[in-house]
Amino acid sequence: MLQLEKLNRLARAAIDPPAWSTMEELEIVADEAILRLRRARLELARSRAERFASRLERRIDTSAVEYLDRPGHPEALKLRQIRWLHRQNVVLRSYHRFVRLVTPAIERAARALQRDVNVLELASGAGEMTLALARLTRARALPARIAGSDIVQSYVDDANRRAREASVPTEFRLLNAFDLARAVRPGEVDVALILQSMHHFTPGQLAKMIAQVGASGARSFVGIDGRRGILIVGMLPALCLLSLDRFFAHDALVSTRRFYAEAELQLIAEVAAPRARVEVRSDGPFVSMLSVEYDPRGSPA
Repeated sequence: MLQLEKLNRLARAAIDPPAWSTMEELEIVADEAILRLRRARLELARSRAERFASRLERRIDTSAVEYLDRPGHPEALKLRQIRWLHRQNVVLRSYHRFVRLVTPAIERAARALQRDVNVLELASGAGEMTLALARLTRARALPARIAGSDIVQSYVDDANRRAREASVPTEFRLLNAFDLARAVRPGEVDVALILQSMHHFTPGQLAKMIAQVGASGARSFVGIDGRRGILIVGMLPALCLLSLDRFFAHDALVSTRRFYAEAELQLIAEVAAPRARVEVRSDGPFVSMLSVEYDPRGSPA
């Protein structure tokens, strides 16, 4: 998909991040910016290979909703899918990878603040990622206190219970990631994470998270998710079929088709935090990482 990556870069270069003044405006302009980028990508396709890549990209994209995001999907089935995702992360050593990827942000913040860093995972769901990060950062003696958060009370309660039972040094909070100003005191969070779930949110929703994390006084935001591409569309759902859980396999296919291109993540972050230093890179063929280092003067709100 090298042609598509080239088109994404060219399309991103052709779009200036729009200005905004309120969270409502930010959500609108971020959604519109990504639509403009995707239209520009189609318009820039010149060669036969580029046109093929563009047509294939349109076929990959989907507006389907994962079962995990459907209000009517039974909680028991959602938890079963989450357990399968946890097993997959253990087998693929994803938790170790994520700790490695977020360590530089933690270490930079610790050096600047001269203390342990407060790390908050947004949209942590059932908490498996937060629990794993808390165990691994402690084992590696990283200067960090890990916490999780979600908008679903049952997830928060269950995750806190399991943390107590396993004696894992972490806690979970009921928190709306789109309204951090009501729940997070200035300076309470140093590094915010969103792991394996950026694709669950619209560009505007993701932009609101990034902007509000910056406005809260955090030093950085790190997002890690699947890397958009035809290879992962074919391989990940096939792997998930081994679970014999049709809901898990369905959601794996939808996820791979909803992953953001790296140029899209870059544009979303630049819209949300125009004075921040934004870096997007891949970690192997299947993982994309977004890093936002905020300007100490803050972001517009």
